Amino acid sequence: MTRSYWQIRGEHLRVQNRNMPDFSGVWDIAVVGGGLMGIAVAHYLKALGCDRVIVLEKEYVGYGASGRNAGFLLSGMAEPYSRLEVGLGSDWAKALMLATIENHDLVAEAIKNNNIGCDYQRTGSYHLAVSETEEKELAESVELLNKNGFPGEFVDSNEIRNRLGLNHYLGGYFNPIDGNLDPFAYVNGLSQGLDIIEGFEVKEIQRSDGQVRLMGGKGIISSEMAVLATNAYTPLLDNSFNDMIFPVRGQMLATAKGLNDKLGKSTYYANFGYDYFRQSPDGTILMGGLRDKFIETEIGYADEINPNLQDGLENYVRNNFEMAQFDVPFRWSGLMANTIDGLPLIGALPHNGAVVAAVGCNGHGFGLCMVIARDLALALLEGKTSNLLNRFSLKRFLR
Repeated sequence: MTRSYWQIRGEHLRVQNRNMPDFSGVWDIAVVGGGLMGIAVAHYLKALGCDRVIVLEKEYVGYGASGRNAGFLLSGMAEPYSRLEVGLGSDWAKALMLATIENHDLVAEAIKNNNIGCDYQRTGSYHLAVSETEEKELAESVELLNKNGFPGEFVDSNEIRNRLGLNHYLGGYFNPIDGNLDPFAYVNGLSQGLDIIEGFEVKEIQRSDGQVRLMGGKGIISSEMAVLATNAYTPLLDNSFNDMIFPVRGQMLATAKGLNDKLGKSTYYANFGYDYFRQSPDGTILMGGLRDKFIETEIGYADEINPNLQDGLENYVRNNFEMAQFDVPFRWSGLMANTIDGLPLIGALPHNGAVVAAVGCNGHGFGLCMVIARDLALALLEGKTSNLLNRFSLKRFLR
């Protein structure tokens, strides 16, 4: 088992068996999964007046990808905006961009309202091109974004070199409204005040006497409804997701502290998102990616380090940031849930309408989870649907 830089640094944030809820009685809604999606859904349900909501987490809050990512808050999706316009159409591409921008605003609002200390900063992002193809797509994307009223600036290779001291990129797209944070601290901060049972692994879901029964090693939890926020692990709980959710492994490392003045506080996303890095406020460089070089091995559920990939991450830091010598005290992996079309899966299960899935963020959960969770809470409690939930409906794969 690996642990991330954030999880080790934030060990003090963990509160085992918080609130120790009583197993007896029937809960209104049970949320399976204590990552960002599950915690955000429970947060909004409670904010809307649903007091009988419980979160069941098999390890601890923020154990999975929500506590193992780079902490990016990015506008848009994994694909360049120009591709989204071609693949989804202009209206839907614009709607997705607006949704991710609103998601960032919801994160900032939650941090302020709940006094969450998570080193949040809105310092912009750079999407960097490593090929002429990527450079062309980024330039086209900036033009389309600006045409639709979104901020963004195309930066050529000389300006990248002058601003950042990076010599190996052909150009890039700077988005001034993006940001970053400590993801483990954020999820744990958002979880305060919720009823959560940690160490409760749901092994089976049954429907009996009009209730959902969540069977686990610690006992049985009964609820009127359940939300699956289990992301990559969803097929292990419900095999109807075997052909819809594909677990892939991301690898990261973090160097010892040592400020790189040029990198500053922004986030960096290169090679169509396969390479990503940033510098934390204390000078730690976080580097992740290279999965495109190891596509066949970085799949499945094993929480393990790939030595060859980790060597590649070290070489990336050494070659791109002109750091001849540095220590690497932190190495870890995390599981992401990819879907066929790169979009989340939201909606009631066809074989059990009292169970709703909210999964499949394709490695971009911090860009979407808050807005999805808010809309889902409104749908569950007030019957209000949204265009976002409709477009993310898992029914698109069940026809």
